[in-house]
Amino acid sequence: MFNFNALLARMKYIPRWSLMRQNVEEDVAQHTSEVMITAHTLCLLANNKFGHQVDSEKVIACALYHDVSEILTGDLPTPVKYNNPQIQKAYKEVEKHAVDRLLETAHPDIKDSLRPYMTQENLTDYEKLLLKGADKLCALTKCIEELQSGNKEFQSAFNSTYVSLKEMHLDEVDFYMENMLDSFRLCLDELAKI
Repeated sequence: MFNFNALLARMKYIPRWSLMRQNVEEDVAQHTSEVMITAHTLCLLANNKFGHQVDSEKVIACALYHDVSEILTGDLPTPVKYNNPQIQKAYKEVEKHAVDRLLETAHPDIKDSLRPYMTQENLTDYEKLLLKGADKLCALTKCIEELQSGNKEFQSAFNSTYVSLKEMHLDEVDFYMENMLDSFRLCLDELAKI
């Protein structure tokens, strides 16, 4: 039996933001879906507005798998994960081991084809930056949604995530923040106006 797909289906059971009180709980499957959409948008901007040649299909596929290690590790909170270089390095090893363990559950005919998407080794440095930007943008929009619902618990996370996105100095991310981010503050009636 090959358990890979059944294990990936468990992303919906892995909560995010475990150290934070949330008005709307978020799981890894929801986050993954949002990262894929945002990564696609950034790739389209990269190719159509900023003159790059990125492979959006590869980036989206890598976005699909970008947090799969958390099926086995859980979502380690950012303040813990990035507390110091030793913890960060050790956690990278834990994530690598989790990916290897997950790949062991895949059918042999697809295992080698899956690996580059799970490790992002098939992406260029610029494509990796776009994926990282998409991941951070989704964290930022989660903060906005929580703040919009009155949850001040997310103010500090919003501030630090906003700064880290600006520090990326990535045209696509900056464009998204300037032209698309405020939409996440609107209600459905406002969003649906044409």
